[in-house]
Amino acid sequence: MEEKEGIMGRIKDIINGTTDAERARKAGMQGKIDQADHVFQFLLLLFGLGFWVVMILKMFL
Repeated sequence: MEEKEGIMGRIKDIINGTTDAERARKAGMQGKIDQADHVFQFLLLLFGLGFWVVMILKMFL
């Protein structure tokens, strides 16, 4: 009986995505998402600064 409960618990863990491999895969994906987010924020900041530099130069020239 206890063996059946262990198997059922394992199946529930697999379905819910709480196995170690699934957690590791999700953590790896989160790292890539964070890296892409940092690149996007840097490019957005660069674009914003460039925009304001051009606007200031247009105002004085």
